Amino acid sequence: MKKLLAFLLSAVMTVTAGVTLGACGGSEDGKTDGNEQQQPEQGLKTFTGISLADKTVTYNGQAQSLAISGVLPEGATVDYTGNGKTDAGEYTVTAAVYKNGYKTLNLAANLKIVKAQFTGITFEDKEFIADKQPHKIEVAGTLPQGTSVTYENNNKTDAGVYEVKATLTNKNYETLTLTATLTIKTKVQVAVDTAKNIVNALVNKPDPWSFMPEALKLENMAYANMPATDFTSFVNSGAIGTKAIGKQMNVLYDSLGYAATALGYVDKVTAVGTTIADLYQSYINKNPDNYKEFSGEAGGFKFKITLDGEHSKLLAGNSTVSIELGYDGETGERTGRIQITGGVALKYGYSENRLKLAIKATINGVGELRQIEFVRSGSAVTGYMYEYLGTENTALKTSAVISSNAVKTVIMSNKRESDDLIINGYEEVYDSLTGKFLGGEVQETVKTADYDTLWFMLGDVSGFNSVKVQDVKNGMNADTVYVNGGSASFEVVRNKIAMVETSRKFDIEMKDVWYVQAVTENGEVKYDKVKAEIPMIFVQKSDAANFGSMVLEKNPNEFTTAPVISAANKSKIEADYSSIQTTFNAIKTQVTYSEIDGYVGTADSYFSN
Repeated sequence: MKKLLAFLLSAVMTVTAGVTLGACGGSEDGKTDGNEQQQPEQGLKTFTGISLADKTVTYNGQAQSLAISGVLPEGATVDYTGNGKTDAGEYTVTAAVYKNGYKTLNLAANLKIVKAQFTGITFEDKEFIADKQPHKIEVAGTLPQGTSVTYENNNKTDAGVYEVKATLTNKNYETLTLTATLTIKTKVQVAVDTAKNIVNALVNKPDPWSFMPEALKLENMAYANMPATDFTSFVNSGAIGTKAIGKQMNVLYDSLGYAATALGYVDKVTAVGTTIADLYQSYINKNPDNYKEFSGEAGGFKFKITLDGEHSKLLAGNSTVSIELGYDGETGERTGRIQITGGVALKYGYSENRLKLAIKATINGVGELRQIEFVRSGSAVTGYMYEYLGTENTALKTSAVISSNAVKTVIMSNKRESDDLIINGYEEVYDSLTGKFLGGEVQETVKTADYDTLWFMLGDVSGFNSVKVQDVKNGMNADTVYVNGGSASFEVVRNKIAMVETSRKFDIEMKDVWYVQAVTENGEVKYDKVKAEIPMIFVQKSDAANFGSMVLEKNPNEFTTAPVISAANKSKIEADYSSIQTTFNAIKTQVTYSEIDGYVGTADSYFSN
């Protein structure tokens, strides 16, 4: 009996001791307090799929941390050390993962914050006039906090050219070294350089054609052998010149032509520019402190140079012409005014992507005022044009808007075919790559009726192989037209209102165009515009879908299949009409006769002497 009691007591004590050790092995989440015995690892689970990866980031002023990846069992906790770093550097981050019943998982990884690059900092060249005071150049832009800048070879007094170095340092940024040129000039040097700017203003006169596509420039539109202009006998439609200038575009060509004539006088001053500069230099050498105004004579011109800060001006004239040229060194804008005695007066202002040019002239006894503005944005150009013919109270006005890109050039104007037409917008479309006249669209009112009409070159409508035109009225057409060798006149379908014929759904009419002819005189090539009439097809926009079938029905002897209008040309003509018309309506009355006249102004009082 005693042996049995002793055995039972021994068993109870062993079980009790085991329970006590288990309670002291760790808390519920698996952590220990350091004074207690570690929970035995036998039988504990192991965390799987949990990792802590290295990370490299660029300094951005924000605190950076690492985080474990993987799915933790419910109730697990993670303790990190070494996280939350902001400054550039390399840091070791550790993570300890705990959970009751699991072996503690200890992980370590590298957090690297690399230095950032300085951005938005500039260090530009500068020029100063020697005035016995020190001059320096400094970096510009917003410097990150903690940045220091040191300069080398800066803060100079004597005239000379100095290369200045600026070094930017910051513990969180890569060191940046910039260089710029500090120039200190004597008054004589400043005057000479300003004189060079004046010469540049002469040489760099505006080229209005530079705002137009290359294909539409005179030399690229020119024909050495003129295309067909006589249609009294049958002419193959392919012989009709496609590089035709319509009535709306011709207004722009005329204006640019007058401008080119006036601007040609600037070349005469440019030719003596070196002489003017030499005379000015001689004067400066003798008067180094009094160089802001200088007058003289060179190459048949009397001239005057004036300097006002960044603004320089040259006046040059003789009995034939007076020329005013200006340059603004701050904005890069150049201005000019040319007045030819008893003829044209022109004024302009231009920079790289903008030109405003106005012309006042008397042509064939009629007063003319014209103004053109071009604005370039990338490869696209928008233009605005105004023309007044006559006096202010009786002038006939034409307005136009131009839209040009690498594909096509569109001009919309209100140049009328005849005085009885009320035009809401006459659009002409040209191919910017070839200069080809694609056609146009016009919205007009004729005797209270409104029409929307599309016009096409004859060669762009299939089936029209040849054409003949006689100056004999045929119904509503001023001429009688024959096609494809036929002996009967071309028949059309007419619109009727209350049994009265009001218009035609389609027809072929003679339209005014201009061709450019290349002419060689004394070894020099010149480009003349020659007016001509060519047959073009029109169709009312509402009837365009049925055009081919109507032509075939009315002219069965001249056609075996229904003619087809070029879909590509039709699309290009119609695509921009509405948007261009909106712009046209907004600008067509913006510039008045008196505003253009005021802009051209009068010659400087210097020329009255």
